[in-house]
Amino acid sequence: MVGKQQWLHNVLQRFPALNARLQQLTPREKVILRGAGAVLVVAVLYVVFWQPLQHGISQRSAQVEAQQQLLQWVRENTGRYQSVASGVRGNTPTASITGSLTERITRLASVLEIEVTRLQPQADSLVVVIDHVPFEALLKLLEAAEQQAGLTIEQLDVTAANQPGEVRVRRLQVKL
Repeated sequence: MVGKQQWLHNVLQRFPALNARLQQLTPREKVILRGAGAVLVVAVLYVVFWQPLQHGISQRSAQVEAQQQLLQWVRENTGRYQSVASGVRGNTPTASITGSLTERITRLASVLEIEVTRLQPQADSLVVVIDHVPFEALLKLLEAAEQQAGLTIEQLDVTAANQPGEVRVRRLQVKL
């Protein structure tokens, strides 16, 4: 407390007009001035220190939440990735649909009610062309070709069709 009074005394000596004005104040005005000074100090401390700290903490919390969501997504999809990666290495399930490439694609297309425009054999693969097919039906066909028929999709060229939700398969190349 003595250091505070000494500091205040030094400041008042440097500003004689301020010192004269403070001496003219009544005791009640001095109490109000001290209270306003304390409120001003608290407000400055809040604006300079507390508010930036709280803002930084909330930003870091949002970043942590985003990272936790990303980690959760990675954990959920790791199994899918590993199963796909093991399938690529040759651990594909045995085909439940048998026959030649043409027979397998024809059966899958008829089950899914897809009208195949053209089938063109090429060496050890088959090129399939479909003029218009709902996109979801195409996805089901691709999945069934790999999972049920044991086929490998080598190439796929798809464009949008005239109808919303439909696509045109310009080239779907599959092989055993």
